[in-house]
Amino acid sequence: MQKLSHQQAGSLGELLALAKLNTLGLAAYISPEGAPGHDLIVIVNGQAKSIEVKTRQFRERPTEITRWPVDLGTKGEADFFLFVELDLRTITPTFYLLTNAQARETHRLSSGLGNCYPAHVRKLVPPNDFLPLLAVT
Repeated sequence: MQKLSHQQAGSLGELLALAKLNTLGLAAYISPEGAPGHDLIVIVNGQAKSIEVKTRQFRERPTEITRWPVDLGTKGEADFFLFVELDLRTITPTFYLLTNAQARETHRLSSGLGNCYPAHVRKLVPPNDFLPLLAVT
């Protein structure tokens, strides 16, 4: 089993995230490829909220994912960050939704690049919990 390219995994993660948001009854859309801004826009209680989606894939176990790269310099204004663990055996996603403040809490600089580390993210938020998004007023 071969891993998808980063671009393929990212596009698939965005599509899976969009489908998940739609199943929650939320209106959402994907920003056009290469457009400035964030990956998804979702309407919650009449307000547009931006979501930056970061997808990483694994073949055997989620611990194969060592980081989700996040550039807070260009993407730091997103309302939410959605980290996706993609199981390539079944194409099953596990979602970790973080508020902007939570993403900043898990963010670390490493060699000038920013990352959110999965172990910290998993401790901070439960998998597949979209209540922070649904609680937006």
